[in-house]
Amino acid sequence: MIRTGSSIRFATTLLASLLTIAAAGHAQVFDLEKDQVQLASVDGFWRFHTGDDADGKLGWAKPSFDDSQWTLLRSDRSWTSQGYRIDSGVAWYRFKVLLPQTSRSRQWQDLGILIPRIHSSYQIFVDGELIGSFGKMPPHGEYFIGFDQIFPLSPAKTPSARELSIAIRVWQMGWFDQVGGPEGATTVGTLGALKGLKTADDQARFWSITSGNALMLMNMVAAFAGFFLFWMRPADREYLWFALYELLTGVEHLCTDWAMFYPISWSGLRLLDACLSAASWPLFLVFVFRILNGRRNWLFWAAVGTAPAIVLVNFVTVAQWLSINQSRVISAVCLIPYLVCILVLLYRSARQGVPDAQLMIVPVAICFISWYIYILLVIVASSGQQWADRGFAWFFQLSRWPFPFSFQDVADMVMLLGVMAVLPLRFARSRRDEEWLAREMESARTVQQVLIPTEIPSIPGFNIQCVYKPAGQVGGDFFQIIPIACGSSLIVIGDVSGKGMPAAMTVSLLVGTVQTLADTTGSPREILSAMNHRMLTRSHGGFTTCLVLRVDPDGTLTMANAGHIAPYLAGRELTLNSSLPLGISAETTYLESTFQLLAGQQLTLLTDGVVEARNQAGTLFGFEATAAISAEPALQIAKTAELFGQEDDITVLSVTRAIDLNPVLT
Repeated sequence: MIRTGSSIRFATTLLASLLTIAAAGHAQVFDLEKDQVQLASVDGFWRFHTGDDADGKLGWAKPSFDDSQWTLLRSDRSWTSQGYRIDSGVAWYRFKVLLPQTSRSRQWQDLGILIPRIHSSYQIFVDGELIGSFGKMPPHGEYFIGFDQIFPLSPAKTPSARELSIAIRVWQMGWFDQVGGPEGATTVGTLGALKGLKTADDQARFWSITSGNALMLMNMVAAFAGFFLFWMRPADREYLWFALYELLTGVEHLCTDWAMFYPISWSGLRLLDACLSAASWPLFLVFVFRILNGRRNWLFWAAVGTAPAIVLVNFVTVAQWLSINQSRVISAVCLIPYLVCILVLLYRSARQGVPDAQLMIVPVAICFISWYIYILLVIVASSGQQWADRGFAWFFQLSRWPFPFSFQDVADMVMLLGVMAVLPLRFARSRRDEEWLAREMESARTVQQVLIPTEIPSIPGFNIQCVYKPAGQVGGDFFQIIPIACGSSLIVIGDVSGKGMPAAMTVSLLVGTVQTLADTTGSPREILSAMNHRMLTRSHGGFTTCLVLRVDPDGTLTMANAGHIAPYLAGRELTLNSSLPLGISAETTYLESTFQLLAGQQLTLLTDGVVEARNQAGTLFGFEATAAISAEPALQIAKTAELFGQEDDITVLSVTRAIDLNPVLT
């Protein structure tokens, strides 16, 4: 294959000379016989005429047609740039190519023509015969996006040199506000050379979108990182939303790349792009709101509504109810709530000192603003204002080194890097918080192990069983059994609001109070009053339910209740004088109730973890079921509630009056 820059320049110069001669006559004639090169650019003037000859009655495709009255237009520029605007319909081009005699060189036996990208669909005729088409022509017209297309000319049917009359019928969609006609120079030559030229053009086109491919690669890496972090921390769904957003953005770039090299329906590509955007934008919105704890107000829902609104606009556009430019204008308006919502949240959070917002606000703002400027410039340029292209050429191509990239490419890259930087910092912060919490939980567990008795004191004449099953690592339940003077014993059971170290410290406070008071008083009422006073001064808003019971050697039970679940005696719930929980009011008065525990009877004390056990269907265990099993051993009661569905700490303590029974700790 012979293809040199000097040969192409020579052919171009020759064709330009021929143009001067032929301009006043019929369609432009391009002579391949004189050049004897494998490629010749037919980028001179072609005859141009608006209107249509779909049925062929006018003979616009035939070589004998006199086209001398048609307008001459440059073949390597759109008709729009040369003063023509076709709102809807068809236009024709005509030119002629003088082929060399096939007997002189076998290389000319397989000729073809390479047509550059032509907006909308077209058909190509050679000597009145249709040899190929691209897209779909009316009445079922459909625009396909595609670039260089090669069509064989097959001149071998005639052994001598001959003139080929070539006509191109172009359909322009009126609602498609873009340029009409070719985007570049048409080339005639051998099929092998044309394929080589097309390959070189594809490579150049691939190089021109390197910046987009680099962004696509970064999108995929970011998506992988997001999925990995979500796998490491499934509870932090912001990583999942980020990963899905980056994945869909990368797929959107991939679809754009596909359209650069393979023909694809414009309407299908537009709807696919709209759907990918509609899915990705809310994901980024939710990601930002989740990491910044944003409020889902009316502006948030307006931003969410942006996605379906733009999809609807694209459906209406594909249905040809809106022009492309009208669609762009409406989409630009629809985007305002989305952009404003995210920027306002970032600004407010940054002012409040949120590090994630401070890191993201500048890159996101630059990207969003440049994104919107790009849309506005395209709208202005498509409306015929060429100053938008000339005056902002730097915006569309900021540099060509090391590969072509635009200002928008830089803005997208900066935003991606800024958002990606948040992920490792957030992950490290979460790990640090987890380690701190683990230390807190370990400290709370240590405190609780000290406060929950491991051995039950022996109380002559009574059998005591205790079961404690925390729902988590550290529970809020507590109990104490303290022998006092005259052979009596104090039994305290309670449930502290909250979990973790604060709950453990509250338990420590209350247990310390009970143990101190046990040396001076055996009155449950006085003990609860003192505990309430301590809670009010040191609990910082928490509260505790608590029941204090004094067991005398003769079986007399004296108890006072601060909002705790009443105990069960011989299978029935006792009626107590119950007061407010500890830590709520300094004016609370605690009253005592007295009962008699007969030989063989069992008194069962428990926390709400038994009553509030819940199964998978959401049904509570309840008071009736608790009363039904209240006479069973403490271990059996706790086991039944746990199997039903434990949700809170479970503590069960039973006191059975008996003679000569040793205390048992379960």
